[in-house]
Amino acid sequence: MGKIPSDATHWDSGDWIDWHRRSETMDAAPCISPAQDESARMTALHVSLLRAARAHYVLTGDHLPVYDAIARVHAALHFGLPLKPSAAEAARVQMLVIAPNGPTNRIKVDLAHPCSHVLVTRISDNFAVEARMLARDALPAAKTGKAEICWSDLPETP
Repeated sequence: MGKIPSDATHWDSGDWIDWHRRSETMDAAPCISPAQDESARMTALHVSLLRAARAHYVLTGDHLPVYDAIARVHAALHFGLPLKPSAAEAARVQMLVIAPNGPTNRIKVDLAHPCSHVLVTRISDNFAVEARMLARDALPAAKTGKAEICWSDLPETP
C-alpha cells in the first residue's frame, strides 16, 4: 500500500484520501451559486408555481390562475424561449395551455395568428407538466378560423 502521508487523515474503502493535496492545481474560481444561475432560478420558480397551484387546489378545490405563467416558465426552461418575450418573439410562437381543470385534451389553434410554431403545454391532474411544439406548416393552411387538435395527435418533442 505504500507509505501513508502524515497529513492523510481520512480513510475511504481502503484508500487514503489526499484530495486537499491534489485539488491545489485545480481551477480556483468559485462555482456559480444557484442564486446567480438563471436556469436554477427558473427551475425554482417553476417548482414553486406548481407547488402553490397544487396546494391551493388540494386545500380549496379551486384552481389558481397561474397556468399560463407555468407554461411560460416551462417553455423558457425546455425550449429556450424568453421568459419575457418581445412583441416579435411573442408573435413567432403561439402558446396554448391545457390546464388540469380543462374538460378535454383538445385545443383550438387560432389560424389567424401569424406564428411559425404552436407550443402546447399540458398540466395534468397531478400537476405534471409536458409540452409539445408543432410547426405552423403542420396546421391547416387556412388564414382564419380555428383548428381543433387533440393532445395525442401532437408529435412528441425531443
